[in-house]
Amino acid sequence: MDVSIPLHQQGPVLDKAHLERMTGGDQELALEVLGLFREQVELWSKLLQPSTETLDWGNAAHSVKGSARGIGAWQLGELCGQAEEASKAHPLSRDEKRAFYEAITTEMQSVIGEIAVIEHHYALASLR
Repeated sequence: MDVSIPLHQQGPVLDKAHLERMTGGDQELALEVLGLFREQVELWSKLLQPSTETLDWGNAAHSVKGSARGIGAWQLGELCGQAEEASKAHPLSRDEKRAFYEAITTEMQSVIGEIAVIEHHYALASLR
C-alpha cells in the first residue's frame, strides 16, 4: 500500500524570527527551548513507531505538533497536524503510520540540523 503524505513546503525549516519573538530575544532561553526540543526527539520517535496504537500515536503526533509550532518549525507542525487528524478519522494501518513516521522523522532531522546551525550562530555571536 503506497501512502502519500501531502506537505506544503514553504519557508525555512525553522522560523528564527518566530523563535526570537517567543523567547523575547533572549538567546539563552532560545537555546534552552531548542535543547529541550532536541532531547524530546528520541522519545517522540519511539512513540510514533508504526506499532504504536492509533490513539497513543495520535497523541504523540499532537505533542510534536505543539512543540514544533512553539519553536517555529512550521512544516513539521503541519505534517504532525495531518498525522493527528488522520489518526482521529480512523484507526491507521501500520503502512499509514509508517508513511507518516518516515516523513515526520525526516522533517525532525531537518529541524535538528537547523537547531545546530542556530546554536552555532549564537555561539559565534557570544564571542564578539
